[in-house]
Amino acid sequence: MTDIFREVDEDLKRDQAIQLWKRYGKYVIAFAVATVLATAGIVAWQNYREKQRASEGRAFALAMELVNRGDAAAASTAMGDIVNQGGGYRTLALLQEAGLKLRTGSKAAAAAIYDGIAADGDIQQPFRDLATILSALTNIDTAAAAATDKKIQPLLAPGSAFRPSALELEGLLALKQGDSKAAKKTFQELADDTTALGGLRQRATQILTWIDEQGGA
Repeated sequence: MTDIFREVDEDLKRDQAIQLWKRYGKYVIAFAVATVLATAGIVAWQNYREKQRASEGRAFALAMELVNRGDAAAASTAMGDIVNQGGGYRTLALLQEAGLKLRTGSKAAAAAIYDGIAADGDIQQPFRDLATILSALTNIDTAAAAATDKKIQPLLAPGSAFRPSALELEGLLALKQGDSKAAKKTFQELADDTTALGGLRQRATQILTWIDEQGGA
C-alpha cells in the first residue's frame, strides 16, 4: 500500500480531488474488500456444522484460486455456483462476484450485486453495511451526490463500524459538489477519529492539506 499512498500524495499536489479519487479509488475498494473478507470468513465459519463448513470452505478456496489466477470467467461461474447453493460462503461469493464485475469494468453489474446484499435481510448487518460502502464507492463518479449521501447516512452514526469509511465518502461527495468548507470539516473529523484505520486518517490529512493549498475555506 506504500506505493499507492505515495501516488496519492503526488496527485494531491497537481490534480483535483475528485480526479484523484478516480485514480486510487479502485485500490481503496480492493483494500476494503480484502480487510473485511479476512474477518468475514470467520463469521461464516462459525455458523455451520463441521462437515458442512469444511465442504463449503473447500469450494470457496477453489473458487478463490481461480480469482487469484486471473481466470475471471471460471471464477465467476464458481462463485455463482456457491451463491446458488447457499450456505455460509454465499455472501462472500457474492462480494467476490461483484469484485470480478469491477475487474471487467462492469460497474453497474457490481453495484447491483452490492445493493442486493445491502437490501437482503437474511444477510448479517456487517456484510450489508460493507456492501453499502462498496456500492457507494463504485458509483461515486456517476451517481447523484444526494442519492449516495442518503445511502451512507445510517453508517455515519456514532459506533458504526464503517463510520470512518462513510466519513471519507461524505468528504469526497462534498468535494465533488465544490463545497470545500463541508469537505474540510468532514475530513478533519476523520483525521481526528482514533478508531479509524491509519490509512484513512492519512488520506484525510493529505486531502486537508490539498484543500488548504487550493485556498479552500
